[in-house]
Order: sequence, then C-alpha cells, then structure tokens
Amino acid sequence: MARTGRFPKGAARREAILQTATEVLSRDGFQGTSLRAIGRELEVEPAHILYYFDSREDLIQNVIARWDDNALESIGGDFLPGETLDNYTAIIRRNLEIPGLVHLYLIFAAEAVDATHPAHGFFRDRFDRVRGILSAAVRFEQAAGRIPAEVDPDRAARMLIAVADGVQLQALMNPAIDAPADLESVIDHLRSQPPAV
Repeated sequence: MARTGRFPKGAARREAILQTATEVLSRDGFQGTSLRAIGRELEVEPAHILYYFDSREDLIQNVIARWDDNALESIGGDFLPGETLDNYTAIIRRNLEIPGLVHLYLIFAAEAVDATHPAHGFFRDRFDRVRGILSAAVRFEQAAGRIPAEVDPDRAARMLIAVADGVQLQALMNPAIDAPADLESVIDHLRSQPPAV
C-alpha cells in the first residue's frame, strides 16, 4: 500500500512526485510518460515513486484530481451559480493551454469506463459532481429568466459536459478549432431557446 505522506518529509516528497509527474505529463503526454521517465526527472528509481503511489494509474489519477481542483482556483475559487456557465468556458480555455493534461484526462476517462479500472469510481464521481454544478447553474438561470423553464437541467448539464469534452478532443487534433467559442455557442443557444407554448 502506498504511503500518504503523513509526516512532513513524506508529505513534501509525495508533493514533489505529484508536481513532477504533472510537469512531465503536460510536456510529454500520457503515452510518453512512464514511471521511469518521472523517476529520471526526480533522480530516483520508479520503486521510490511506488512507495508513495500504488501504481502509475494511481499517480495519474492524483494528477487529474489535482488538475481538476485547480480548475476552480484558476477562475477565482468556487463557482457562483450565475457565473458558472460562463466560467465553464474559461476552464476549457485554460485546459487547452496544457494539451498534455487534456489528452491524459480524455484517455484515462475512456479507459475508466471499465468498472474494474482503478479510476472508475473517481471518474463516475467526477461526472456526477460536474453535472451537479452545471445543473444547479441551469436551475439558477431558469429562476432568473435567462434559460426557459422547460429545459431539463440535468440533460442540459450532461450535454454541456459532452460538448466540452468533445470539442477539446477535436481541438487537440486540430488546433484551429476554438473549443471555448464552440461551448459558448451552445450555452448561448441554451439561453436563447424560446419558451414552450
């Protein structure tokens, strides 16, 4: 079992491994990053990394979790419901500045579809959390009259996640694609739908 770094020296070492792994994955991408490559950057053997993390997958999951948590901080902290949808596009814009991590996220999320994958629960919970944030934002905007009441907030949230992930994938393949602008267009369409009669 990997150590969680309860003592200051261990916690600092675990943090250094996590930071270095993030840098290497951002630079070299998922396929180009091994525990040996991360170890070379740290000047340690891969076994030293596995003292703090259960496996390469555990380390990658921790990198993604840290990246995800930092997304909120990067746009000023917790979302305010009235700003959430617009801030969601800001996160996508930030993501595309670190394409290695976006690629990592997309690959790892696809692999985690398998219920036996170590990150399956993490991604299921992550999608539930993001859907909850976005559906609450849709409900808020419905109450403010910006989105028609007939829109299903949960379905809208799932569609926004699908668009965000899909346009990021397309932008990785073709950098000319403006993924945040595409997401903004979908949000504008959601806000401009005429109410049902």
